[in-house]
Amino acid sequence: MKVVSIVIAMFLVMGANAQKASKTQVVSIQTNGTCQSCKEKIERGLAFEKGVKDVVYDLATAIVKVTYNADKTNVENLRKEINKLGFAADGQKPENATECHSKKEEKHSCKEGDGHKH
Repeated sequence: MKVVSIVIAMFLVMGANAQKASKTQVVSIQTNGTCQSCKEKIERGLAFEKGVKDVVYDLATAIVKVTYNADKTNVENLRKEINKLGFAADGQKPENATECHSKKEEKHSCKEGDGHKH
């Protein structure tokens, strides 16, 4: 009887963990930040969005990968947050273009028309 109880308990725990895992999703969003300052602003800004578990922005591809809990947020909310930060998100224009603060960087890669101000 003890063995059966232990096996049932294990299946219940595994089932609960599987449900939690299925709520976690990953999305890739194209944006327009092109320097280290932009990367940090996007990663820090999205990290505080409800439900966000992880944020990684790749400067080379201008793609931000966000791991999030689908019960707490969705892709549209993530895009809106990127727009609020001053960046484009999957073609959606930002509310206000962000001020790029990396003029001090020797290898500054922001260009005119990137959607943010210098």
